Amino acid sequence: MTTAQQERLNYLELLNEIAPGERRAGVFLKGWADKTQDPELKAVLTLVARRETSHYHIFKRRIEELGYTVEEQEDPSFHERLLVNCSDMPDVEKIRYGQARQQQRQGPSRADRIHAAIADEIVDPLTRSLLTWFSDVEADSGALLRQVYARIEAEASKEE
Repeated sequence: MTTAQQERLNYLELLNEIAPGERRAGVFLKGWADKTQDPELKAVLTLVARRETSHYHIFKRRIEELGYTVEEQEDPSFHERLLVNCSDMPDVEKIRYGQARQQQRQGPSRADRIHAAIADEIVDPLTRSLLTWFSDVEADSGALLRQVYARIEAEASKEE
C-alpha cells in the first residue's frame, strides 16, 4: 500500500467516524429535547439534534460519492447516553454527565483530527470544504449549548 492510499484510508476512517457519530448524537439529543421542560434548552437541543442528523446524511452521501459505504462503528456508550438523556434526571445532571464524559476522552480530539484533515492536501478539496463547514457548524452548536448550559448551571447553583 502506498503512502497516498494509507492517507486516503485515514481520512475515510475519519468520515466513517463522523457519520454514525452524528446520527447517534441526533438521536440522544432529540431524546433529551423531548424530555426537558426548559423551553430555551428544548429549542437549542432540537436545533442541534436536527443539525447532527443532517450531518449524518451529508457525510454518508460524501462517503458514497467517494466510492465507499459508511461503516457503522459500535458505540458501547450509546445506549447509556440515550437512557440518561431520555430519563427524568434533572437537566443540570444531564449537563454534568455529558461534561464528565467529555473530560474522560483521551488522545487527539475529533476537532483536532478534522483540522488536520482540512490542512492535508491529500484530502480532496470538496471533502476539505465539507470538513471546514462541518467544523464551523459544530463550533456554533457547541457555543449555543454552552450558553444555555451556563444558565442552567447558574440557576442550579442558586438552588444549592
